[in-house]
Amino acid sequence: MASPLLIPPPALEWLLGADPAAVLVIGAAGGYPSLIAQAGHDVTVIERQETLAGHLAERRPDLHMTVARGEALPFDPCCFDAVVSFQNFHTFAPGLALSEWARVLRPGGWVSLAYLKRDDSIPWVKRLAGIVQSRLPEAMRGKYGDGSMVGLEQSPYFPTSQRRNFRIWAPCDRADLQGQASRAKGNERLSAAERGAMLEEVGKLYDACARVPDPLQLPYSLTCCRGVVDHAELTAALVPDQDGLRLTL
Repeated sequence: MASPLLIPPPALEWLLGADPAAVLVIGAAGGYPSLIAQAGHDVTVIERQETLAGHLAERRPDLHMTVARGEALPFDPCCFDAVVSFQNFHTFAPGLALSEWARVLRPGGWVSLAYLKRDDSIPWVKRLAGIVQSRLPEAMRGKYGDGSMVGLEQSPYFPTSQRRNFRIWAPCDRADLQGQASRAKGNERLSAAERGAMLEEVGKLYDACARVPDPLQLPYSLTCCRGVVDHAELTAALVPDQDGLRLTL
């Protein structure tokens, strides 16, 4: 996955707002909590893996770190302005997670989801995928999990939602491109000779497509979804299902 630094300031502002906010970041991986803190927000992070949480706490003691599951938050109601999930919403049960995220949001708060995806429609990127997939058929298939965002759009806790896409071009030199190919899914099964042949072919592709000394520009699409909370659903009266068997004693 590409660096979180690929997320441009306009996209981060769209996800989190222009003013400093109390932000709950779901997950410690990927460098996203640090990026959000650098933008001036007060960041709390929850992470279900204790080791990963500990590593981030050591690197960034200024962040508020809690070991917990996204579906069971150990926070009081209405204590965050925004809850943000980068690249991992598909790993949660939407019905459980979104009700919890709604509970900890202040009135007018929102949930923001984001998925950064490589755009494989560019001709040279298609050629790159062909080279890698000829040896690693499961690699570069673009299964990012972004289809899960429909769960936010259909949630009764967030009846008002919107999407926005940001186009991003990331400089990629010859070594970068070969590095990405060498880390493709399943590469550990390749022999040294097979991996060497693949990287040589990737290098030739770079040489044919790049305009030296300028690097190639690897295209990405950042798909964002933002939903504003409606607390009425959390306090709505339960209406029993009228259909069913009625027993008279």
